[in-house]
Amino acid sequence: MWQLVVTSPDKEPKLVELKPGKFSIGRASDSDIVIQDVSASRNHADIFLDGPTNTVTLTDLGSTNGTYVNRQRIIGSCHLHPDDLIRIGMIVIHVSHQTGKIRHVSNISGTHHFTRELVLESVEEHSLLMSEIAQKLNTVLNAATAIKEVTRMIKRSMGVDYCEIMLRRELKFLETSDLTDPLAKHALRNKAAEVAPTTMFIPIMINEQVIGLIAMHKSRPDAIPFDRRDLQLAVAISHQAALTIQRMELLDKVRQEEHVRQLLLRFVSPTEAEFVLKDYLTTGQLPALTEQKVTVLFADIEDSTRIAETLGPKHFANILNNFYQEASEIVFRHRGMIKYLGDGILGIFVERDNEMSSEKKAVQAGRELIQNLNRTGSLDVNRRLVFGVSINTGKAMVGYVGTKDRVEFNALGDVVNVAYRMQEYARPYKIIVGPATVAAIADNHRFNRVGALVLRGRESTIQVYEVLL
Repeated sequence: MWQLVVTSPDKEPKLVELKPGKFSIGRASDSDIVIQDVSASRNHADIFLDGPTNTVTLTDLGSTNGTYVNRQRIIGSCHLHPDDLIRIGMIVIHVSHQTGKIRHVSNISGTHHFTRELVLESVEEHSLLMSEIAQKLNTVLNAATAIKEVTRMIKRSMGVDYCEIMLRRELKFLETSDLTDPLAKHALRNKAAEVAPTTMFIPIMINEQVIGLIAMHKSRPDAIPFDRRDLQLAVAISHQAALTIQRMELLDKVRQEEHVRQLLLRFVSPTEAEFVLKDYLTTGQLPALTEQKVTVLFADIEDSTRIAETLGPKHFANILNNFYQEASEIVFRHRGMIKYLGDGILGIFVERDNEMSSEKKAVQAGRELIQNLNRTGSLDVNRRLVFGVSINTGKAMVGYVGTKDRVEFNALGDVVNVAYRMQEYARPYKIIVGPATVAAIADNHRFNRVGALVLRGRESTIQVYEVLL
């Protein structure tokens, strides 16, 4: 019995049993085998089965784009043999010959290791279909959609009733569950295709690592058992799926990297963001809170509550926006991090190799803030707003806190609280610093001793100094 299996990218395989006589092939709707492909002519080719001799002949009817048998374009007629492949455009017709009335059980049941030769053979054998699948998958931008598309293609191109693709997160359950089909476990452990007459498990692999598993099953009573071409097609689709998933993972990595970069740029300079991002890409985490020497800088607008009440929220919001923008540019330029505090900012300067000390960076930033903002019109064209800068140095818990969607750089500890309380002595337009800060900048900046002050909320006094502009 001669049979033809007609396969196309968007339809289930169609089985045609040849009977003695002629079968017409073409795009015309009255053809015995309708080829719905733009490369097919209306009357493209004929197949003739000679009953007495049991031979099959294929004749091209002068088609525009040609008829191919085993990758060779035919001119006129040629005899067909079992396992020949006929191609018309994207449509592939597999020729088979079965003895007897019942199709024999597939002889490919068993384990098929993913050798390089098997993958290359499978991709080459189904190169046209793989090209079509690749074009569709290249437009997919997320893994869930890619899996859905691959599943749909497998059902159509292989004529299976059930298909499921499981990725890394489900594979651990498969390996340990007592309910899992033993063939699935064998496919994972052997890194090989496991085939039964109507069941097939195909691993999805990248660099010898199993990243997923394709499970497919034919449940119809008249289902044709899987054959060699089915195995090749499944392996080729698995290979394309691996490339697609790998691309998805790279896209997800790029998206995550950009997401973290945008989070970081809210409070650190672009240079610092790239420095932290490089560490994040290595460890998968942002630096956690650790005790470090740090110099913190506070600057806020005096009497901001009254100003906001007088000017209204929209006008005051514009003032704050100008202040934030100016302060951020200055703090970033001096390699500091920034945190917005309603009517002010907290600048955080840590020690870095091959950079000036955190105290010098903070004081230089504070001087620039005073010089740039201590003029009429710098923040608001109609008034000269009063603010000051306080700086303190000491040990603090420094690092990134938050969730994957919202993260902030912060410094926690007494050194921060002291700097915050020192602000009230920094107005108007002064730079007030603590003893550790002044000791580090004494050789580079002039300063006056303010004296021992008792800060709100503290019992002991602290020596405070003013850095002269």
